[in-house]
Amino acid sequence: MNVVTQSYPKDYISETLRKSAWGKESLGLYPHEGIHSDWQAIISDVAHHFGVEQREELVGILNSQLGEGGSASQRENLDRLKQENTFVVVTGQQIHLGLGPMYVVYKIASAIVLCNDLNNRFSDKHFIPLFWMATEDHDVAEINHVDLFGDQFTCDIDWKTGVGGIPTQDLGGLWDWMKQKFQRDPEALERIENLAQLYQTENQTLSTATAKWVSELFADFGLLVLDPNVAALKRRAIKIFEADLFVSSVFTAFSDQSAELKSQKITSPAHVRECNLFWIDAHRRERIVKEGNEFVLIDSGVKLDNNAMRDVLANQPERLSPNVLLRPLYQQAILPSVAYVAGPTEYFYWLQTSKAFAHLKTPTPALIHRMGGVVVSASQNKKLNQMGLTPQELFLDVSDLKSMLVERLAGNSVLDFVNDKIESGMQEYLQILYQWKSDLLVDAKKQSEAFLKVHRKTTDEAISRYLASKLSNDAWNSVIGMQNDTFSVTKPQERRIFFLQYLLGNQAGWLADICEGDIYDSESAFWIINL
Repeated sequence: MNVVTQSYPKDYISETLRKSAWGKESLGLYPHEGIHSDWQAIISDVAHHFGVEQREELVGILNSQLGEGGSASQRENLDRLKQENTFVVVTGQQIHLGLGPMYVVYKIASAIVLCNDLNNRFSDKHFIPLFWMATEDHDVAEINHVDLFGDQFTCDIDWKTGVGGIPTQDLGGLWDWMKQKFQRDPEALERIENLAQLYQTENQTLSTATAKWVSELFADFGLLVLDPNVAALKRRAIKIFEADLFVSSVFTAFSDQSAELKSQKITSPAHVRECNLFWIDAHRRERIVKEGNEFVLIDSGVKLDNNAMRDVLANQPERLSPNVLLRPLYQQAILPSVAYVAGPTEYFYWLQTSKAFAHLKTPTPALIHRMGGVVVSASQNKKLNQMGLTPQELFLDVSDLKSMLVERLAGNSVLDFVNDKIESGMQEYLQILYQWKSDLLVDAKKQSEAFLKVHRKTTDEAISRYLASKLSNDAWNSVIGMQNDTFSVTKPQERRIFFLQYLLGNQAGWLADICEGDIYDSESAFWIINL
């Protein structure tokens, strides 16, 4: 087993993201975009806003949620967090029955690697990875299933409030279904039984089960796990909640920033609302809507006037839950965070928050894009080796892959050389007609386009025939099959396969390898994990 890194494959993420997150071309939409952020400025700003008393309170909450367990590294990080020279790097995700697709693990590992990098750069400071469990989200359909080997088991869960509170004692036939998938693997069956016992512990919820599981998985790397749905933490964000409820300028800030995204032809992923808070309790999470001088809970129709809402703010702030736009500001109000590691969609959510951060005078963290990855099985690597291919080359599109194989099999490709001469010669010919202002330019363009279309088709067929003469159909079909599955850029493996599949099958030894990385740059942004 080995892990190599490379830059993000072509078309795996958009050019907008590539430039903002991994390049030096800031979009100018957010104060600290990407890996080239001004870390010293961010650290100073966060340190100024986050005091000792707040650190003590946060450590107490994290300590309580960690419970009696925890590794030496996690305990050490809790002690460090009390100190003014310690900061956190945050990533987060809506919690899922099976932890979710691979990218969730990649996000956590990315936060750990970024901390390793920052700890090397700033020897007088400490940077700690923290996983923010989005326990207040309530879209059960997003988290109520487990995928293994292309099959899915969905648990029938009737739940209307934050998913963190879902009891996990009875999940139908989930555990039997998982055991069926690994029926010939005694070690996997034992792991499934241990996982079932974790979930079936008395009074266990999805939040507490996930926190324990994730803490144990990343214990050696000091990862701290936070459920932010805590009354004491909500009290720290009262000014932000109050501004969203009673000051229209917050709505204006979100709207103006979304308009700036639109001016750069970027679609804002989050709909901007006049109120960006939900009501949350043990039975429901529902959107709050402003109607005149009243606040209406959109589903139940319950109404609160201004005085009643101010009373909630003062005495029950835990009844308020931020939406996807307000959550970054809540996060920064309660954590000494210098960076948020985001997935591609999250990155654009955060771009919508810049003006709101400035308006509310809240310290803004660096916005960092997560690393990505692909797991290549031993059998796939064997097939690639037999054909003289590397996993990295499978990310090429089909035509480029064919051309590369022809060149490799035939030596220097005369066909490619001639193709280049034909296309460049045609462009030179049209350029001369353009400079002469020739009346024949329009007809020449049409004729050249038609010729090149036929020429490219003929070339592609010639390449395919040549490859067919050198490679068996089975070999070529195997390559295309791998490319469409494991190496797909349109349906990435990291969004389809659950980490649980590798964990149960004892094929997750690479997790420690990727977390030990200490360089966070564009050339190391994507893991190739070879089993």
